[in-house]
This record gives sequence, C-alpha cells and structure tokens, in this order.
Amino acid sequence: MSMSVDEIRNVVLLLSNPAWRGGTTISNTVIRNVTALTHTLTFSTRIAENITVLTSKYAATQNGVIQGLLYVPDLSEKYPCVGNLSDYIPETATRRAQLPPANINLIALVPWINAQCARHFLISARQDPVRGLIFYKPDNSTEKPPKGSSDEWDLGDGGKWRSQAGYPIYAMSGAAGQRVMNQLSMYSGNITEIPFGDRIAQVYNPSPGDFVRVWTELSVSTDTALPGIWVYILIIIGVLLGAIIGISLLMHFIQAKRRSSLRRRVISGEVNLERMGIKRLRVPMELIDTFPLFTYHYEPDSISVPTSPRSLRPDRPRRGSRTQSETPTAQSVSGLTVAMSEKAPSTVATDYQPACAICLEPYQNRVTVIREIPCGHIFHTQCIDEFLSKNSSLCPICKACMLPSGYCPKITNAMVRRERAVRRLRDRITVEDSCSEYEMVDQGKPVRGGKSLKSLLGGGGDDPKAADAATIATTPSRLSTRQGSIQCAGRKQQKQVGNNNNGNVQRGNPSELERKRMRELAGGSDIDDGESQAPGWERLRRKVFPGF
Repeated sequence: MSMSVDEIRNVVLLLSNPAWRGGTTISNTVIRNVTALTHTLTFSTRIAENITVLTSKYAATQNGVIQGLLYVPDLSEKYPCVGNLSDYIPETATRRAQLPPANINLIALVPWINAQCARHFLISARQDPVRGLIFYKPDNSTEKPPKGSSDEWDLGDGGKWRSQAGYPIYAMSGAAGQRVMNQLSMYSGNITEIPFGDRIAQVYNPSPGDFVRVWTELSVSTDTALPGIWVYILIIIGVLLGAIIGISLLMHFIQAKRRSSLRRRVISGEVNLERMGIKRLRVPMELIDTFPLFTYHYEPDSISVPTSPRSLRPDRPRRGSRTQSETPTAQSVSGLTVAMSEKAPSTVATDYQPACAICLEPYQNRVTVIREIPCGHIFHTQCIDEFLSKNSSLCPICKACMLPSGYCPKITNAMVRRERAVRRLRDRITVEDSCSEYEMVDQGKPVRGGKSLKSLLGGGGDDPKAADAATIATTPSRLSTRQGSIQCAGRKQQKQVGNNNNGNVQRGNPSELERKRMRELAGGSDIDDGESQAPGWERLRRKVFPGF
C-alpha cells in the first residue's frame, strides 16, 4: 500500500485581512476565489505528472485533498546557506510575513539546493502550521524526480528526516517547481502590487489590507492494488492451500471409511484388538459379576492319575472327552463330585488346575471360593476380578476374549494404522487376530469353545451318576496329576476376607507382587498409540493428514 499524488492545483484567492482586538486573531474569511471567477485576471496551474512521494507519514488524509496557502519557509541568518538563496528563490516570493497572521494551513515550496539547506528548510517548516512540503531541484528538468529511497535525497542521517519531519513531503520536476516559484513571487504584496491588481480592485472592491495569495491543493490517493509479483504469490499460496485442504479432506474421508470397516470387523469378531496389540481393553465389573462363583473341591485319594509329562500341554486349553467312572466314589458331596476314570489319565493330567494361574497359590479343598470365566478356567475371585477390570480383557491362560459379543471400543486413526501394519506383516508374522477362534461372551455365557462348569458337574450324559473329565488348563509350573472335583457354591457370593457363614474362605486384595504378575500376564504396560508421546508438529500433521 503506497500513497500517490494525483494532481497539484494552484489557484488565487482573495482573503480578508483579520482584525486585531486585544491581541486576539480572528480567522481569515475567503472573499473570492478569483481563479474560479475569471481566468483573465489570475493564473491557474495543474500538475498531474512527474510527482514523487518522498514520505507520506503524518499526512492529514490518505485519500482526499491536502491544501493550504503556498509559501517559502524563512531561514535564520545563522544558517550558512542563506547567502545562496537569492540565486534560487526570488526576493518577492511569498514568505510567512506576507501571509495573514491567522492560523491557516500552509504548503511549503522549497528548492533542493543541497542536503544542508534542505535540512534547514525542514527544521524551519516545523515552526509553521505546515500540512505538506514540496521539493524541486532547480535544474529545469521535466523528468520525474527519483524515488524517496534514492541516495539523491540523502541528508546524512540514515533517513531519519522522513520520520521526524512531522508532515508529508513530496517532490515535483525542476521545470514545474521553477514555474510555480515564479508565480508565487507575483502574489506576495498588496492588491496594488499583484498582476491585474487594479482590475481586481474594480471588480471586487476589496479593502486595502486584504490579501491575494496562491492556494495549493494536493489530491492524494492510496494505491491498494498489490504489485504483480504479489498477485502471483497470492495465487500460488491459494492453490497450495486449496490442495492441502482438498488432500486433508480426502484423507479424513478415507480414514473415516477405514475406521468404519475396522469397527464392523471388531463387532463381528473377525479382529481382536487386544490380541493384535492394537488396544488394551478391560472388562466392566458389571459383566464380571455375572460370571459364576464356586467352592473348590477335590479328593486326591479317589483315583490314581498318571504323572507322565507327555500328556501335559499347558500352552492351549483342551477339553477332554467325558468318561464314566467304573466305580463312582461313595464320598461325593451333595452328589456333585466329578470322578476321574482310570482309563483316561491323559485327559485328567491336561485339564487339572490345582492353583490360581495369577497368584500361583493352590486352592483349598471345600474352602477356596473361585470364579469361572466363560472359557472354563477358574481363578481366585479377587485375582481374576482385578485382572479383567484393570489389566486385560483376555483370559490369563488361553487368551480368550471376555467381552460380550458385538462389543467395540471407540476406533481411532492410530488403531487403524496399527491394524493395517499388522495385516501387511501377515506374510512374515503369524498373528491370531480373531477372537472367534476362542470364546466371545454373550450375556455371561460361552458362545463357542469349551464347556462351562455346570455341564461338567453332571449336567450332561446319559447316566446322572457318571462324572465328566475336567478340562481346566494351567501353567507349566503348576501342573499336577491329582484327582479334582469342583462343588458349586452359587453365582452371587459377596467378596469378603476370612471365613463366611458356610466356612468358605475368600482371599484379600492382591499384593503388589501379584499385581506385577497380572501386568506380566496381560503383556506389560498399556499399548501406547504414539499420539501422547509425539511432538507437537507430529500431532498436528496427523490431525491434518491422518492417512500418512
């Protein structure tokens, strides 16, 4: 944005002489615009080209007219350039003393003789009510003066004079400036001394003390049009911004489709987010409370179980085939004892779980209260409750999913990126990413996989006295070959420490060591999605371009 002078116009005005009353000055009153009335008695000058703006600071207006009586500022005798002024400024040029004493706006006209004289004129003009100053070089050149940044206007102060002047400064060509200066020298005296003064007196009948002076108007405007190079730069920036916005919107649309696709696959059971290392999930306590509670019961002397380690397969739970006992034990409690057949020793050895896989403490016969989760494994109530609600939604042993069928957490872009990375590595890494291979929970009941404890406790088979082979898997360090049976204690026992009314014992809250083992069984700490630890610019990039 830069200011330009569209036109400099000079006219002749007839001004009344102010009256003095007690030292008070009365403002002038324009009697006649002589130039507007007749062109034969005065002159009129219009300069519309070859005008340079040296500084537009302190301009009274950015778009409009800056006007005032034209004059030449006076210089003090102490300035050394005073002696050379007569060669450039006529003696009869209008000075401050030849103007009305009222506070009327002024426009200064100054020849640029040298840097020293120009500096003195600028200082002198500050003492008057100047609204603008016009420089010209007395060389009769008709070319446009150089720009304000040119060294020709250097006053040796680093350009400070532009900001310290207190008024806008312009420059016109030398020929135009010399012509205006000559016209200004004709209108510095009284009416009888100016050109056509007698005729002006006959026409307008002014008072002897009235003034006829040159009035200057500068029509200025501010160019708001940007240079051509900036137009191209703005176009390029606009195109880049449009491309960035378009790419960002396209990526957000694609990521929304991918999130929707992943959500559908999670709901259908095709993808298990936690088993694939994408998202750590927890089971709500409301759902955990629906898993049944039992009192652990076993009779080690009822049968003999081989201890061959070949039958032990702790890595994956396996349900054994049901076999009838040749001689059912006579010491069963409440008819719910599960007897083991001597003809199926391998099944018993694989399915037997004498201790909690979380805390590694053995169960006490007819004392320990345990909870069965939908995959068929049993644990201490406090251990499995805290494990599922605070660490992982997967079974500590078989990694079966304990969440209801159709459950899906909020899917984020980070989860989509991680799942896609896992799928790209499937050719080299075997990943079991389907929860349907194990068991999904539907209203607290197993959907597929092993059988519940209720089916093992005489709920199936032709002979109600026949016992089922237990299918409870355990960790390798706690495998045993004992005979076991489990007695139902009810689904809604309250958690407590010490003995209950039936003599059953429930453990207290897990210790720090047990909680550490829970975190190890869950696979360590929470899965970091990479968003919280990323630097600010990286998080911003992922928000703008989520597909990268």
